[in-house]
Amino acid sequence: MKSTRPTLRTLLHTALAALIIAVLAVWRLPVVLGQPQDSLIFAGSAMSIVLVAALFLLIRHAFGCEDARLNRTVYSIGLIFSAFTLVGKQVEANSGLLPLSWASALDGLFLWALYAVVYGAALLLIFQTITSLTQRAAASARESLFSRILGNYFFVFALLLLCWIPVWLAFWPGTFVYDSGTQFYTYYDWVHNTHHPLLHTLLLGFCIVLGIDITPEGDAAVGLAIYSIVQMVLMAGLLAYACRWMRRRGAPHPARVFVTLLFAIFPFYGIWSFSAQKDILFGALAMVFILQLMDLWRDGYAALRSAWRIAGFILTATLMMLMRNNGIYALILFIPFALLWAKGARLRMAAVLAGCAAVYFAVNGALIWATEAVIPCKIELLSIPLQQIARTLRDNPSAIDLDTDQVLDTLYDVDLAEIYAPAVADPVKWTAYYDEVDANLPKLLSLWARMGVQNVKTYLEAFLVQNLPYFLPGARMIYRFDLGVVQIDLFYIQEHSYLPGLQSIIKGYDNTLTLFGLPGIRLLSDTAFYVCLCIAGFGYAIYRRKYQWMSSFVFLLAIWISCLVGPVAIIRYMLAFFYAIPVMLAVMLAPEGKPALPATEEPAMGEQPVAPAEPEPPHVTTPQP
Repeated sequence: MKSTRPTLRTLLHTALAALIIAVLAVWRLPVVLGQPQDSLIFAGSAMSIVLVAALFLLIRHAFGCEDARLNRTVYSIGLIFSAFTLVGKQVEANSGLLPLSWASALDGLFLWALYAVVYGAALLLIFQTITSLTQRAAASARESLFSRILGNYFFVFALLLLCWIPVWLAFWPGTFVYDSGTQFYTYYDWVHNTHHPLLHTLLLGFCIVLGIDITPEGDAAVGLAIYSIVQMVLMAGLLAYACRWMRRRGAPHPARVFVTLLFAIFPFYGIWSFSAQKDILFGALAMVFILQLMDLWRDGYAALRSAWRIAGFILTATLMMLMRNNGIYALILFIPFALLWAKGARLRMAAVLAGCAAVYFAVNGALIWATEAVIPCKIELLSIPLQQIARTLRDNPSAIDLDTDQVLDTLYDVDLAEIYAPAVADPVKWTAYYDEVDANLPKLLSLWARMGVQNVKTYLEAFLVQNLPYFLPGARMIYRFDLGVVQIDLFYIQEHSYLPGLQSIIKGYDNTLTLFGLPGIRLLSDTAFYVCLCIAGFGYAIYRRKYQWMSSFVFLLAIWISCLVGPVAIIRYMLAFFYAIPVMLAVMLAPEGKPALPATEEPAMGEQPVAPAEPEPPHVTTPQP
């Protein structure tokens, strides 16, 4: 029989290839990071030598992997991460893309492939480690007292509130900025529109007006405090559900402890718990929806036959979509993938998801009728096109000749090139005549298309520059937590910190996204890092053929896609990632050594049925003479 062990020559060739790739990756690293080539001198840098050695060992190990499916998965994701790094760093360093030539194009393709191998090798080691952890023996059937306490809903609920209340007291009476003031006045004046989610506007307005009405001096700070308490209670309840869900799905104790403490003591979650903005409750509800989605896929047909579970799923989906318009956009993007993976249950899954959308439209329509809300102009959906037109006029003023219909003169009385802000579309939105936008929409879109054909690079730059924090870890955001209060007319909101020392620490964290110099804190507060975790998790789910994980990661990516066409890249739009991904990754580490499904149960959607074991022949005893 022929031996499958690699020959000495093969091992030498593999080691040589790994060494060459490692040296090239370290040598070209300055260029990739947007620095001059000579900023890191390989021959004289001990750090470079250490890095080459580490990459050599990593890549040599990866080249020894014979799992073709794993190789295809990790190197495909490596291509994505390599593109994020190369394009993102170039845009960050130059506020745009460098001029394209044959030499630069070939060099870019070379670097793309080179760092795809590096990223792929790292992912391969991570995936192998996770697989080995999940294939260990399952824990004892008898659960420890610590595990029961850690997964107890009321314990986690109380722990979260206990840890969050000091953060709130440091910023009494809460956080009230930007859209919050607009939402309050739409409620107070009862002049509603659908730009902001009506359900959240009603909740916020009711709480603040309640505080004004119950205090003799009409104190809006009391109203904001009431809202802060209500939201903290709701958030604690939703995150406690997630911690209990981890216990039910068998997540290992260390992962459960980490996620619970992350939610409780990491300032990121404490700050958002009381922030009076529409995105926070949406993010937590999206997390619960995703976890229920995983349950639906994992339990398969049994879940789809339970009226109570379907009703709970539809209720969660409806509340999520009512809290932010991105919810319905993400659901629509998600439906084709859901039906593709719901093998054997496509009609039922289609009915459930259609039911979610139908209930949302019915309830939202009822809210529109009850509040007499009007539908605003479509300027918000035009954020990226307007940014692209404005950047084109800034870089190529002669492009104005393409505006043969003078649509820009109709919509603006200012020069778009002068008000263009690369990171945020608000200036080009706010200065437009809203009454003219819808009437001139066909002409505007026609101009956008004609201008785009001749300015492809500029259009791409406008998109990439604005969305840089959504795909490049470490990219700077112009807004972070939006701490404090933006005052509103008529009702003054008095701020007072009961814990000024804690307030100072958290303000420092807000400015730098670092805390006490601890490593990794910056990444735990970074949207692009969580996007990369989501893509990697989706790739691992594909590798392991876990449809319940695949569906949940795709829904998160649908939220991400809907945010890419928004007016600005900020943390609160992406909070669903920060709530859902730690919980999902913890459950993905659960051991899989569990008994097979009984023959009477039906398998999960998209998975092969488990055949019942054949009975052993009866034992026959031969009589002794």
